[in-house]
Amino acid sequence: GIRTTPFNKALDMSLCKGVEFTLKNVGDKKLKAVVRDSTDFNGICWTDIIGSNGNALSGILKKSKDNEVKLRVPFEGLVPTIFARTVPDQELKKDNIVAFQLVYSKFFYDGDLNPDFTVGAFSLDLVEVKAY
Repeated sequence: GIRTTPFNKALDMSLCKGVEFTLKNVGDKKLKAVVRDSTDFNGICWTDIIGSNGNALSGILKKSKDNEVKLRVPFEGLVPTIFARTVPDQELKKDNIVAFQLVYSKFFYDGDLNPDFTVGAFSLDLVEVKAY
């Protein structure tokens, strides 16, 4: 996956509804979008499964003519996970967002497989990340 290094200063996103990623050349892959509220390297990943097949599994997906995909990942629907296993009874600390991550993974949640996953080279361009 692609993970930002933890921000020098946590972002207070408590007044935001979510995060919007603009990607280019994502193809037909299903990815995980992750928001982190802890600097623990293997801490909770607040996760949403997104796809470029015209409808995100959660959030909104838009395609442009120049092969860019804008997708919104609402905080409300994020699933707390560690190593693709759901973690119950967690609360996202929106006033302490420390990193974002995009993951192309064989696994979704709790052993469910990504049906579109294939082994091999993969790349995409991250154009923009912003709050909404």
